[in-house]
Amino acid sequence: MAWYRLAAGEPFGDVSFCVEGGRLAEVTLADVAGTEPAPASWRQALRDHLQGVRAFPLELDLSSVPSFHRLVMEAAMEIPCGETRTYGQLAARAGRPGAARAAGSAMARNPFVLLVPCHRVVPASGGIGNYGAGDGSRLKARLLAWEKEVSGGLD
Repeated sequence: MAWYRLAAGEPFGDVSFCVEGGRLAEVTLADVAGTEPAPASWRQALRDHLQGVRAFPLELDLSSVPSFHRLVMEAAMEIPCGETRTYGQLAARAGRPGAARAAGSAMARNPFVLLVPCHRVVPASGGIGNYGAGDGSRLKARLLAWEKEVSGGLD
């Protein structure tokens, strides 16, 4: 298992990746002690992934993720750059209409921030809601604004 640091800059902040057995095991929006420099190509790969240009070059290791959470994560990965969905919409897409809180719980436990774009999921009551990574809802707002700008999104 090795941690790699990617100084991604705005709007992402510091991004660290844990790689185990050639698969991505975790992503965090913080500098993790003992990290190695990430390959230079990963910065552009992250931007390309968020914009829907191409998938990030490492497979996500979802083996420890509970089945419903995995379905919610897969549904979140279908949300296009520059768009948002509600927790209820995400739950319905994952096969459990009415399980908005459970979908929110899955997003709160997302071990792959940015790559599984939980920042694109918002409450039905309006606003952008909470965000457990980085500097919280301020980072979520910056990510959503950046994505709308780069995608020309009208969401």
